[in-house]
Amino acid sequence: MSEADQHLLQLIRAGDHDGWSQFVARFQRRLTAYATRQVGQMATAEDLVQETLVAFLKGMADFREECELESFLFQILRRRIVDHYRRQGRNKEVPACSFNAAASTEFAADPLQQAAAQDMHASWYARRNEARDSNQQILATAVRALAAKLHAGEKFRDLKIAEGLFYAGRRNRELSEVLGTSENEISQVKHRLVKRLTQLVNEAGGSAADEAFNDESSGHLLTAVWESQRPSCPKRTTLGKFTLGILPRDWDEFVDFHVNILGCTFCNANLAELQTPTDTNPVNDRLFSSTVGFLQS
Repeated sequence: MSEADQHLLQLIRAGDHDGWSQFVARFQRRLTAYATRQVGQMATAEDLVQETLVAFLKGMADFREECELESFLFQILRRRIVDHYRRQGRNKEVPACSFNAAASTEFAADPLQQAAAQDMHASWYARRNEARDSNQQILATAVRALAAKLHAGEKFRDLKIAEGLFYAGRRNRELSEVLGTSENEISQVKHRLVKRLTQLVNEAGGSAADEAFNDESSGHLLTAVWESQRPSCPKRTTLGKFTLGILPRDWDEFVDFHVNILGCTFCNANLAELQTPTDTNPVNDRLFSSTVGFLQS
C-alpha cells in the first residue's frame, strides 16, 4: 500500500469522520463509473457503491493491506454487482477485462495449465483455508515482482502477453492475432514468464508451495491474484498523461492496449473519472451521510 493509503486507513480505523469524508471523496467517482458501466443505470450504480462502502467498513478486519485500497474496493464492488444480477435471477459474469468477456468460452481454460505445466510442477490451484491464503500471498508477491521487472525494463511486448495470458486468461492464438505476432513467439514468452514465476514462488515457499499448488480446487488462482493485485495496471498519473497524449510512444501504445484492447474495466473507470469535470460530484455528500454511521471508533 502507498503511504497515502496507509494514512487514510489509520484515520478510518480510528473512527475519524474527516478521514472517512476524504475516503469517500477520493474513491466514489471511479467506483460509480465502474458500476455504471456494468449495470447501465446511475441510480443502481450509486446504490451498489453505497453497499460497497458499508461492506468495507463492516469488514475492515478482513483487509490485510496486501493490495491497494482501490483494488480492494473494486473487488468488493464487483461481488456486489454479481449479487445484484443474481437477485434478478441472472447469472451474469463481471469480467475484469472486456477482452475476456468478448472471447469464446472455448478459451476459458486456466492459462497456467495451458502454459507449461511441467515447469509449474502443477496446475497451480491452491488448497483452501490457511494454505490457500499463504499461497495467494506468495503468488501475489511473485506477480508483483514479475510485472515490476517488465515495467522497469519497458518490456511492453512481454507485459502485453503476460496480461493477455494471466489477467484476461486468453490463449496463444487469440494473443497472436491481437498483437500481430506468431503463436510460437507467444509460446516462447509464455514459457519464460511461467519459469520466472515458478522461480519466485519456489524461492518464497520451497517444496511446501509446490505441494500446495498441486491440489486442484475451483477458481483460477493466478488470474484471481492478478485481478486483485493489478500489478500491470498503469498508475493514475500515467493514465492522466495518456488522456493528454503526452506519454512516450512505447508507453502510449502499452496503455492503449491495456485500456482499449485488453479492456481493463478498472482502469477504464479511472479514465472515466479523469475525463469528468471535478466540480460534478452530486453523490459525495449523500454517500458520506449514508455510510458514516457504520464508522467504528
